[in-house]
Amino acid sequence: MGEVYRARDTRLHRDVAVKVLPPGVAADPDRLRRFEQEARAVAALSHPNILAVYDVGEESDLHFIVSELLEGESLRQKLAEGPPPARRAIDIAVQIARGLAAAHDKGIIHRDLKPENIFVTKDGRAKILDFGLAKPVGVVRAGGVATMMPTVAGGTEPGLVLGTVGYMSPEQVRAADVDYRTDIFSFGAVLYELVTGRRAFQRDTAAETMTAILKEDPPELVETGTPTAPGVERIVRHALEKSPDDRFQSAKDLVFALETVGGSSTVSAIKPPELRGRQFRLIAAVVTALAVAAVGAAGYLAGARRSAGSAVFDRLTFQRGYVKGARFTPDGRNIVYSAMWEGRPYEVFTARIGDHSARSLDLHNAMVVGVSSDGDLAVLTNVRRIRSTNFMEVGTLARVPLGGGAPRELLEGVWAADISRDGKQFAVVRTPAGMHQLEYPIGKVLFRTNGYISHPRISPDGGQVAFQEHPLWGDDRGYVALVDSAGKVKRLTDEVDSEQGLVWSADGREIWYAAGGSNSPRRSVVAVTPSGARRTITQMPGDATVCDMADDGRLLFSHEMVSSAQFVATPRMAERDVSVLGFGMWGALSDDGQTLAFTEAGPVGASGYLVFVRRLDGSPAIEIGEGATLGITPDGKTVVALMPGQPTKIRVLPTGAGETRTVDVAPVEVDQYFISWMPGAQEFVFLGHVGDARPRAYRVSLAGGPARPVTRAPGAAEFWNRVSPDGRFLLQAPGVGAELQGRGAIVDLTTSQARELQLADGDQPVAWEQDGRHVFIGQERDAGATIYRFDLSTSKREIWKEIRPADPAGLLSVGRFYVTPSGNAYAYGATRYLSALYTYSQK
Repeated sequence: MGEVYRARDTRLHRDVAVKVLPPGVAADPDRLRRFEQEARAVAALSHPNILAVYDVGEESDLHFIVSELLEGESLRQKLAEGPPPARRAIDIAVQIARGLAAAHDKGIIHRDLKPENIFVTKDGRAKILDFGLAKPVGVVRAGGVATMMPTVAGGTEPGLVLGTVGYMSPEQVRAADVDYRTDIFSFGAVLYELVTGRRAFQRDTAAETMTAILKEDPPELVETGTPTAPGVERIVRHALEKSPDDRFQSAKDLVFALETVGGSSTVSAIKPPELRGRQFRLIAAVVTALAVAAVGAAGYLAGARRSAGSAVFDRLTFQRGYVKGARFTPDGRNIVYSAMWEGRPYEVFTARIGDHSARSLDLHNAMVVGVSSDGDLAVLTNVRRIRSTNFMEVGTLARVPLGGGAPRELLEGVWAADISRDGKQFAVVRTPAGMHQLEYPIGKVLFRTNGYISHPRISPDGGQVAFQEHPLWGDDRGYVALVDSAGKVKRLTDEVDSEQGLVWSADGREIWYAAGGSNSPRRSVVAVTPSGARRTITQMPGDATVCDMADDGRLLFSHEMVSSAQFVATPRMAERDVSVLGFGMWGALSDDGQTLAFTEAGPVGASGYLVFVRRLDGSPAIEIGEGATLGITPDGKTVVALMPGQPTKIRVLPTGAGETRTVDVAPVEVDQYFISWMPGAQEFVFLGHVGDARPRAYRVSLAGGPARPVTRAPGAAEFWNRVSPDGRFLLQAPGVGAELQGRGAIVDLTTSQARELQLADGDQPVAWEQDGRHVFIGQERDAGATIYRFDLSTSKREIWKEIRPADPAGLLSVGRFYVTPSGNAYAYGATRYLSALYTYSQK
């Protein structure tokens, strides 16, 4: 087709690719036509999974296309190294399908989809290239029925076969008319190869390959020996049907089917164990979210407009990342939202409903919290995440014209906010006295709580504020409440296990919100009146957050998929995710770095947590019991885990032959999912509490017996407890969000004497180095973390390891670090939150 050069755009100061058709080649009418056809086709598309074209033109008989410069390799080159891991294969497939959906929406068929025409960038983005054989189609009405049949011949003579042998559809092989479903067949062939590493229809000659496409099916995936997630075989078969009418009827159907497979792993709905407020209730919430997301997602969201009874769902965003804060514009035809796409900080976008492209408002590190009827946008700027919860943020309230411009900052330290319909007043949540308080208007306190407040929404008439009241910090269980201008508060609902998002109906007669429970496989959208009468609107697939409602009754919501990965690296193994069920967490390494124990979300009928052990020599993971992993003995022979729902019951699980035992530490309740071993590994130290007493460090034997306080009196900084290699000292540090940030302590266990240790805000002591003079300390960062080697005598620190997962999209947190005493191996967990915006309407 032409020659491609790397070039420099001196006006915008960026590197680009320039594709040139030299004069001699341009003399060939067919090649010139295809070159121009490619330019027109790609220039009409704007999608993150399609090569972006910046300019096209002709200069001194040179025809050229200027496009983005991609760094990476083609999918063909990647497949030469073997098929990628199953989860990564599905991720690439989803991105390809999204690109196809965008092209088809613009009436363009690719007609030559193959691994050579798919590029994977260094940051993991899949891009569809080479639209030289692309064919525009239009909507033709036959007998009053809209169909997507070709209306432009595109220069192809009847009977001419176009495409690449091995990836052609049967209709291409026959040189028959084609529509967008020919790309779906080619996609099926690419997906088969992506999953198995083998071509679906490879034969010795081109003629034999085309015959196989027409008459044969590729081998079953199970026959190739390739482990795949449930449902992949069905998707491949459905895409490779010989008749176009039997295939997926749109690339959007493909996207939703693949997302369901990729997000669900093999996990079904579970009931997580009851956790206490001090025991990371967020983990219970995200385990539930992950599990319920696997139930029925395709049935509700399969297709651009798939009706389930009277319910219609439309997907609005397609990039990978996390959406938080979304509103309709006053006309209801556009949306404005904030998102962290591909691991970047929050940015505010606006998009027309039905169009897959979005426009940035150049508001960075900003979150949408409201839109007024006159077009003013309320945002939080300078947003920072609260590490103790990972999903709560605080920022500066500002207003900005919806058309764009510089924000006018109004109030600092705002956790949540809303703007009145007329744009004259704000409802805000702040903590000036340490407690969450709701103010409306700003400065007038209507409600305070020791927990927290979320999603305040001003009623259409401006007389009341609805909000969600959460009694426990960091836990999304709670109530929908209503407060009037006099400060009279009324709870409209009973307590629910999880609630996310709230909005008034357009007429102000109802408040809609999303609510779920540990016994519910799906989150429901419920409407409640100011008098407390409730009705269920619909059930959502998985975790959903209500965002806004248009005047015509359409509901805007975000659908979320939560996952967690357990990463580990040793001298013999590069860093990799060793999770089994898609939610690996609470990992613990043996001192020799040869064995990793970790917990995953379990299936129906199990406790909700399953303990796995993995020898880091390439052996598969082995399930050894139920529980939340607390630690593994230095020799890797025994795992200690917490009994689900029983905070005083600690399980002792052998990694090989042996019997499981239970150590009851009552009346002490365990408060943290990690422990520290005493020398000899016959005793360990954990964080616990009795009744309403302050948490403190306790010591207990593997053989059983009472739990004994480690120090004479509870300390103020006991959240992190790490015992020195000789067992003489205990390093203590406050938890994230504690009042004593930066004030740790080293306690002499023989004398109970303590000396203050100056730490940094957010320091997480990980392990003592074997020399007893240094400790490893972790610090969470945006899209990653840093582990330091900290000198206890001088308080000096040096960077030991920078942790940056290769795929930053949707990373909610990186933490739960483990480092061996010799520093030869490390492990950590990463939680990912991917979401997309949808509308729901009733037809």
